[in-house]
Amino acid sequence: MQVKELLPGDKVTEQGNHAAVDFEVVSINKIGPRFWVTFRSILGIASASYPGDAYIAASR
Repeated sequence: MQVKELLPGDKVTEQGNHAAVDFEVVSINKIGPRFWVTFRSILGIASASYPGDAYIAASR
């Protein structure tokens, strides 16, 4: 799914060195041509900036 299509509550799984980590989209804000996405996981809360047309493996 493209980053610009993400909604709060969408799930993203990232494979780490030893285990998969599940992230939940908390918020998404458009800032110019980019999107600031905030995620929550067992590791805490983190944010990242992405171009709107970037793809991310997410599910609803």
